[in-house]
Amino acid sequence: MNFKELCNGLFQSACVISVTKHKEQKEFRIVDGNDLYTNSFKSGMYAKSEFVPNSLYTEYLEKNLNFEEYSFRAAVNKELLHSYAYLENFKAWMHMLFIPLSYETDELSYCIYMMEINQTLNPDMLANHGSDIYSRVLNTTLQLSNTIDFKTSLKNVTKEIRKICDAQFSCILLINEEKRHLTVLAEDVDESSFEQSSKHYLDDKFYDIVKSWDSLITNNGNCLIIKDDEDMDYIKEKNPVWFKSLEKGGVKSLALFMLKSNNDRIGYMWVSNFKESDTPKIKDALEITSFVLGSQIGNHLLLDKLTRLSSIDVLTGLYNRNRLNAYMNEILESEDTPTALIFSDINGLKKVNDNEGHIAGDNLIRRAAHTLISVFTENEIYRVGGDEFVVIIRDIKEEQVKEYIEKLRHKAMKNDVSFAVGYSMTNKSKDIEKLLKEADMNMYNDKRKFYLHVNKD
Repeated sequence: MNFKELCNGLFQSACVISVTKHKEQKEFRIVDGNDLYTNSFKSGMYAKSEFVPNSLYTEYLEKNLNFEEYSFRAAVNKELLHSYAYLENFKAWMHMLFIPLSYETDELSYCIYMMEINQTLNPDMLANHGSDIYSRVLNTTLQLSNTIDFKTSLKNVTKEIRKICDAQFSCILLINEEKRHLTVLAEDVDESSFEQSSKHYLDDKFYDIVKSWDSLITNNGNCLIIKDDEDMDYIKEKNPVWFKSLEKGGVKSLALFMLKSNNDRIGYMWVSNFKESDTPKIKDALEITSFVLGSQIGNHLLLDKLTRLSSIDVLTGLYNRNRLNAYMNEILESEDTPTALIFSDINGLKKVNDNEGHIAGDNLIRRAAHTLISVFTENEIYRVGGDEFVVIIRDIKEEQVKEYIEKLRHKAMKNDVSFAVGYSMTNKSKDIEKLLKEADMNMYNDKRKFYLHVNKD
């Protein structure tokens, strides 16, 4: 067959791929292509600038498990396949078709590989992955847009993803490179699975493993799919540390996708231990899901960050008056329970500012905040003014409040801080605002005693 002539009859960039029929000795060669395809080698997109017919594809590109999987299924199994994905290597969206050819030899099967590259996303292409998958994934992920409890909804989404892929385990993991920190945002484990929660191995070593995923995903297009022993051998060669981790965890198959928001990588999503025969369906489902989830999670993280920034005091890292007001509104709508409000004020801050300067004053405020944190570790603390702090404790007895205050005075002396402290208690949630005024008044009475004592000395 004249493969060059066949490809020249196609409008899009196209080539013919030959695949050995036996899985044990797989080879993938670019037999020939149309001018649009072969000229792309001269553009610098590939490792070599000149195309040589019937060359192993790995002479031009990094070994790509996804490309091999789709080529084998199209050429040998005679499946018509397509994929639409953002490829990191090319920084572009690529629409790819794998079309089986009836022509074959005793040793080789063939397929046509067609591609179209665009710099911008075409949403209609995502929908073409299959109406059943697209509808199911879209309904699952879009529920995140209409929820107050984002984390609970995300857990439900993760469970649905696992079911869509008929996998034993699914997980969404966030990465913070600045802090070298990993966070399991949501995960779901099949009851019959022996896989452990990801939280059991989120240590510094695993962080280094996660960092190594970028290059593996990029080399394989937009995801990494491990479906059999041959793919595991590829991981063993490329990343032996991760291979041992997968082996220890009983992972036989894995589909790993990068989550991005505004082109920034924010984490990863994966499912593990699924059927090899479901690989194309899983790839389609997770390509859509990772795209939608990345955007949704990115928006949530941004909103959460803005909310925290508006609620956090910059100098101390404590909650500020905005957060206190919001919490008091929550209490007003909550059930009645014994509630204590402790109001504290730093004694002598003005004197420090006047005599030693504002830097010394800021340091005193930080020491005061640190002292409060060391005492009220399980309760919310708020900086509500220059030297004023509020602590709210719910479901507590008055004897416990007094013990807290004594502990605070003791710790303050050690940290070279002096507090004026007042508290008030109520059993009724609707009295929270009255509680704040009473505690404030009691604090000023305590402060008056302090200065009377100082002036007497």
